[in-house]
Parts: sequence; structure tokens; C-alpha cells
Amino acid sequence: MACGLSSAAASALLQQYGLNRLPTAHTPRWWQQLLAQFRNTLIAILLAAALISLVLGHLVDGAVIGTVILINTMLGFVQENRAEKAVQALQSFLAPQALVCRDGDWQHLPAEALVPGDWVRVENGARISADMRLREAHALRVDESLLTGESVPVDKTTSGDAGELLLWAGTLVTGGDGVGQVTATGSATEIGRIHQLMGTTLTMRSPLLERISRLSRTLAFTVVLLAAIATGIAWWRGEALEFALLAAISLAVAIIPEGLPAVISVTLALGVQRMAQRGAIIRQLPAVETLGTVTVICTDKTGTLTENRMTVQDLTLADDSPALLQRALRVMILCNDAQLRNDKSGIGDPLEQALLRYAGTHGADVDALRMGSPRVDARPFSHEQPFMATRHNDGIAIKGAPEWVLQRCQRMATANGVAEVIPAYWHKVIADMATAGMRTLALASAVDGQWETLDDGGWTWLGVVALLDPPRAAVPAAIAACRSAGIRVIMVTGDHPQTAATIARQVGILEDGPAAVVDHAQWASAGTEERQTLARDAVVFARVQPADKLELVQTLQASGEVVAMTGDGVNDAPALRRAQIGVAMGQSGSDVAREAAAMVLSDDNFAHIATAVAEGRHIYDNIRRTTFFMLPANFAQGLVIFFAVLSGMTLPVTPLQILWVNTITASTLTLAFAFMGADKGVMERKPRPAREALIPRALWWRIAGLSTFLVVTVFAVFFGDATLHSDSHAHTLAVNALVGMEAGILLAMYGRRRHDWGDVVLVTAMSAALVAQGLFSCLPFFQRAFATTAMGGADMGIIAFCTALAWLVGKLAVPPQAA
Repeated sequence: MACGLSSAAASALLQQYGLNRLPTAHTPRWWQQLLAQFRNTLIAILLAAALISLVLGHLVDGAVIGTVILINTMLGFVQENRAEKAVQALQSFLAPQALVCRDGDWQHLPAEALVPGDWVRVENGARISADMRLREAHALRVDESLLTGESVPVDKTTSGDAGELLLWAGTLVTGGDGVGQVTATGSATEIGRIHQLMGTTLTMRSPLLERISRLSRTLAFTVVLLAAIATGIAWWRGEALEFALLAAISLAVAIIPEGLPAVISVTLALGVQRMAQRGAIIRQLPAVETLGTVTVICTDKTGTLTENRMTVQDLTLADDSPALLQRALRVMILCNDAQLRNDKSGIGDPLEQALLRYAGTHGADVDALRMGSPRVDARPFSHEQPFMATRHNDGIAIKGAPEWVLQRCQRMATANGVAEVIPAYWHKVIADMATAGMRTLALASAVDGQWETLDDGGWTWLGVVALLDPPRAAVPAAIAACRSAGIRVIMVTGDHPQTAATIARQVGILEDGPAAVVDHAQWASAGTEERQTLARDAVVFARVQPADKLELVQTLQASGEVVAMTGDGVNDAPALRRAQIGVAMGQSGSDVAREAAAMVLSDDNFAHIATAVAEGRHIYDNIRRTTFFMLPANFAQGLVIFFAVLSGMTLPVTPLQILWVNTITASTLTLAFAFMGADKGVMERKPRPAREALIPRALWWRIAGLSTFLVVTVFAVFFGDATLHSDSHAHTLAVNALVGMEAGILLAMYGRRRHDWGDVVLVTAMSAALVAQGLFSCLPFFQRAFATTAMGGADMGIIAFCTALAWLVGKLAVPPQAA
């Protein structure tokens, strides 16, 4: 039957109605985004410092502080825009698709290309992409809670009232399938009108960013406290108010790491983009942090551990008569929603495509048979009743889980008619196929009069099909990497236990024999304590129901595990939401599964999960390195100012010079950590504790030690040189020594060459810092602005010595992975 629109008509309607998508939330203008960068406590303190400097008549100081603030603000503004564009680009991977009839042929198109008049097939687990009127419905049920608030799914039929005839955009198909004709798209849909009324956007804040925010507040409190103490002491000692205020300004610009938020944003953006390039698309930013804490991965088998490239390996019938073969092929074709194209590609479930290809190679005419026996009604597959049945004028075709179907068959088809089914024989056939790693599927038939009482059984057994889905080549290495990383991998599948066990052995999950395999019956009958034992010891869960996945996640979490759970169906959504990391399938997954997940695999490949875990650990390592590197330097600068004020000594480094050091650190040296490659042992460490602080307590002692070293050295360099040269020369030498020591600590933290972009950025950053310091010391403009002088050969030797000493101290003080 011809259906849908022609491509030309659809194109004209698209021009008339526009793309089928909701208006995007109001995006602030560029100047509003720029001003938003100043809504930061630390930046506010620096702005106050600049203002006080200007009021006191220190125009150069105020201008330089303002310039540094502007540079860091622009860096944050540019990076925020880059990150936003990157997220928008990643969302294109997740753009919903629709099965649309165009030019008389069913094809997958982006949902935004739908126009009024299109015919769209909706299936279990799909989110409806436009308002539609039903044309066909087969046990179709839709969750309309998004619009009505009613949690009970609604039955949809073509013969009911208006409510049963209409499908609304944004609602969810929870059972069955059907065909609808689009009546409204985009803003004209019911959800579109609601969206226009709402006009709000929900934003999510990462725990990592919240920790950084808390660190910023702590630093702000420290700055204000020390500045107040320094100002009070200077005032008490009889110093001029101007001196006291300048001391407060010095402390503020010294301790505040202006560039830290921007560098962390760069690190996150680069890491998320690397994950996307390797097939793991992060939907929720907290997943980046959580990935490094995962202790258990519960993974599907089909398409995730295997290639999802089904081929029929065997068809076992009661005998090898041609007539019986044709009956089996008929069931394969009619009880099947897939379609094959002339170019050998297909639409629909890979298993069903494999059945059609097998039937075609054995002489069956798929199109002719479907036209000669059109579908009258259908019963879709469900986990509660694991079979599919289609009703035709000349009978009923059935396929499903072998053990389940076999229980409902009273007789068996043979060349001579029918005979009594011998369950023991067929159970052995099924077990042999499963032991060989095959996926099994039973074929059966029934007469038309049994449709209304189909659940009661009385079917006729035809035979069993064995299909092979080979493991992905990269999976065994990924499993081994997870084991080395202290992560346990559990296979969770609906397949036969022996099939699951065979594949699990092939990919390296199962090494402990049959005792490590649990099926649904064993899990369902187990008590709470026994389930905890099974969850701890078993590595394969077979014949699972959707509820089993959620219960398994809950049991593992109750034992203190951090769980990543994969899923593709609508019934997997609760488990995906409950797991710390829900992982949805990008190709085979339903819209609901993808929306419930924190991460989506673009090609359903398990190896990408292991890659994402490694990348998550890598990102966290680099953020921790960045923070660990910047804090000692900033604390040291602040303590230099604080102790100088307490003792009444000359400031070894002026506020403007401190701002210069911070700018060089943030804009050149620190960026090396953002591009730094992963450590070789990143997947050989145990998962870090989920509640571990960004800077653990043990690290604060190391930060204190490095800060003390820098303070003592800066004082020694300054006062040692001040006895021989002018204060200007001593200031310049102290600043250069401080930058050199920071470079030495950076080299100590970076360690070995990594043969990646990080090495290039490191060399570039070091070279840029060297050039900048040369200009800082020698260029007349900088000499006037920062009160500096040129350095001689002896000075360069002192700077080199300080750099080497800092590298040595850094090697002793900096732990592996800065952790």
C-alpha cells in the first residue's frame, strides 16, 4: 500500500512549516556572556583592588590589574563559547531519528525533517517526534505523563475515541507498534505550545565544579582575612593608610589564581571532545568525574560485546522435507518487522534482518509472501511474554524464546503432518546450539481461531534457528584493561545461560566455570543476603528481566560498588538512572534509554566504555595537577607579602609583578596540563574513592611544603641581591627566579615525554614563558610599567640554579599523578 509523501512534496512542506524542532532557549548575547564572567567572588576582589589602586593615584597599578582581569576574563569567555559549541556539536550524535515512509519506501530520517502528512512508524521505546493521527496500531501503549501527569500508559487504537487516535510529540511508546500520520510539527505541537509558555532552561552543576567553587570561596575568605590582618598590622605599626591598602591589594593579587577556572574549563572541554572522538558521548558533565570511580561495569552482550552482525548458522526442523522448510521460512518472513533493501542494507532489528536474508538465500520471495499474506494483527515481543506473533488470513506465525515457546506447543510439524513434541530432544538441540555460542530462536504456528486465546498455548512447533553474533575484536583487550584497573565486568543478557557463558569465556569475562553464571530463576528466588553473594561472585547474569537489572544495580550499590550499567530498551531506563553511570546504546538504544543515560556509545561498542573510564581518570588527573601546581605558587606569593608586611620589610615582589607571574602561569605554563597525555598506568590503578576531595588532606601538606620552599627562596634571592644592587634589580631577579622555580616544578610534575600534543604544548609554553620573561626584563615598556631592569650573566646563573633546585624539590614533593 502506497503511503506517505514524495520527497518533492516533503521538501515544499518543510519550506512552509520549517524544521520539526522546538525553539531553542534564549541564548544570552555575547556581551551578556562576557559580563557574566565577572560574577565571580575572586574577580570581584581583584576589581576592588584595581579600583582602590586608581583612587590612591596608582594609575599604572590599577590599569595593569584591570588588564590582567580582562585577559583572564576573555580567556574564560572564549573557552565557554567553545565548550558550548562543542556540546551542541555532540548533540548532533544524539539527534532523534524517525522511520518515515517517503516515495513509497520506509527510511530512517532525522526527526527534525518531519512535515505534516508524513507517515511515521512508532515502536516500543521510541519517543514520538510530532503530533500524529493513528493509521495502524498493534497492541500500542503510550506514556503521556509528560503532558497529562498520568503515570499509567494509555492504550491506542484506530477504532477508539479521539484520545486513543492521537499521538502527541514528546510522549513515549511503552509497548507495541503502529503507524501515524503527522498532523503538527515543531512549535505547532501540543508540547511546542507548552514549551513557549515555560521558557525556562534547567542547568546542571557538576560536583567537580562545585568543589572548585568551594575552593574559590575558601580562597576568597583567606584573601579577605589575611588582607584585613595585614592592613590592621600595618596601621597599628603607624604605616600610612596608602601603604596598608597597597599591602591588602598585594595579598589579593598574590593568592587569587585568576586563570584556574579557565584552565580547568579547557581541560574538561578537551577531554569530553576526546571521548566523543573515541565513541563515548558525555551527556551529563558529572559523568566525567564519576568515571574515575567506577568499580563495576554491567554490560549487555548483543551489540556491545558482540558485533551485532547476526547470521543464521543453522535451522533444525523435525525433518529435512522441502515443505517443512517452506513453512519455517514463511514464519521467518511474516513474523518479522525488518525490511531489506536492494543494496543489501536493512531496516530493523539485526536478528530479523538475518532471518530475511536466510529466507532469501533459500529461495523465498519476501515481498511476494508478504503481499500474499498481509498482516491483520500483531503481538509484539515483550520481556514478560518473550515471543512475537503475527496474525494473517491463513494462520498465525510465532517466534520467540525457545524454552518459553516449547512449553506452549502441544504438537510438532513433520513432513507427514503433525506428531507429538519430544521436549527432551529439543532441549538438547537448544543446549548444544547455546554451548557453541549461538543465539537460539524458536519458530511455531497456530490457526487463526487461536488468536484470542493465544496465551493459552496449543501451538505447533516448527523448529529452532541458531544465529551467530561474533564478539568484537577489541573487547577482550578492553576487558583485560578493566581488570587491571580494578574494575569488575559483569555480563547481563537475556540470552540462554550457555550462550552467554560461551561468549563470556571468549571475551575474557568468565574464567571461573559455570558457578559464576546466574539465571533469572536463581536470582528471583534468592533472598537479600544470597543476592549480595551472587552479585559479588557471579560475572554472567543470563535470561534477565528488566527488573533484574535495577535490582542488580541496587544490590551492588548496597555493597559499596560504583556501578556503570549499559542498556538500550525503555525498560532499562530505571537501571540506567539508578546506576552512577548509565550507558546507553547510540545505534540500537531507544530514545528513552539515551535520555536516561549519562553517556551514550556512538556505535554500541564495549571497548569505548573502557576508553571512557581511562579518559575520565586522565581528565581528573590533569585537573588535580593544575590545581596542585597553581596553589603552592599563589600561596607562596601571598605569604611573601604577608610576612614582609608583618616584619616591616620591603616587598620582595610588587603587586604588579605578582600579577605578571600569575598571568604567565595561567596563560602559558599551566596550559601544558590541559593537553598533557595520560599516564601509562592510568588503567593499572584502583578506582579512586568516590567521595575523595579534589585536594586530599595529604596533598595539603605537600602544598604547604612547596609554598614554604618558594617563600624562603624568594626572600633569599631578593635580600641577597638587594645588598649588591638596587631594589629594582632585586625585584626583577626575584620575579624571574619565581617563574623559573614554577617552571621547574612543572617539569617535575610533567615527568617523562609522552609523545603527544602535551609534549608540544609543554615546549611551546616553556618557550613562551622564557620569551615573556626576557621582554619583562629588557623591553623599555615593561621596565617602565613593572619597574624592572635587565639581567646579567650572573643573574641568569642564579635563576637557572633556582629552577634546577625547584625541579629537585618538586620531584621529592610531588606524588605520582599529583595524588
